[in-house]
Amino acid sequence: MSRSECASAAPAGMLLGVVVGLSSQGCDADVNTGDGETSGGCKARSYDLTSPPSRDDLGMPPGKSVMDVSCDEGVEVTFTLPDEAQVSLTARRVNADSRSAASPETGPPTTVDVHSVALDADAAVEVASGLADNLGIDAKPLQSWRLEVEANASEGSVDSPFIRNQLGYLTAEMQVQHLGTSGNNYVHLILTWS
Repeated sequence: MSRSECASAAPAGMLLGVVVGLSSQGCDADVNTGDGETSGGCKARSYDLTSPPSRDDLGMPPGKSVMDVSCDEGVEVTFTLPDEAQVSLTARRVNADSRSAASPETGPPTTVDVHSVALDADAAVEVASGLADNLGIDAKPLQSWRLEVEANASEGSVDSPFIRNQLGYLTAEMQVQHLGTSGNNYVHLILTWS
């Protein structure tokens, strides 16, 4: 399937707690292993983070401090987390890194960073609220963000504050971002541990 066909096959919105995927549609993706190497395929990805993952668990190549999966049309990503939490979303980018490790090129991963596909403001609040519910995070700041976007949509970027919760060994943080230049909105999820 071509990129344009893949983009036109993409769903208009995303439902909370439901993975909306494009992997079966053959969309292109890039997996950057930190030195420019890439491989294709927007296949769905699941990560078990119920305990600290190894480099292999996250697909981090030997000798590299970062793994990056990019798919403009969206890739289904599911995370199983401590405290019986699970979250799913359609992401345009997923990174894992070991930059906080004592030896980043060989040390264990310490961060997973996820950016959603572009959403309208209503869908961004819906997706972020669902993630917040699943992560045990207070979603009230998202409504303030939505009101600020409505008031200043064309004047510039509007970022919600980071909202967070501790789940076992890891910290889950989330932010919603509005880009005034494009009008697009993104949900940004960061999972960190030491």
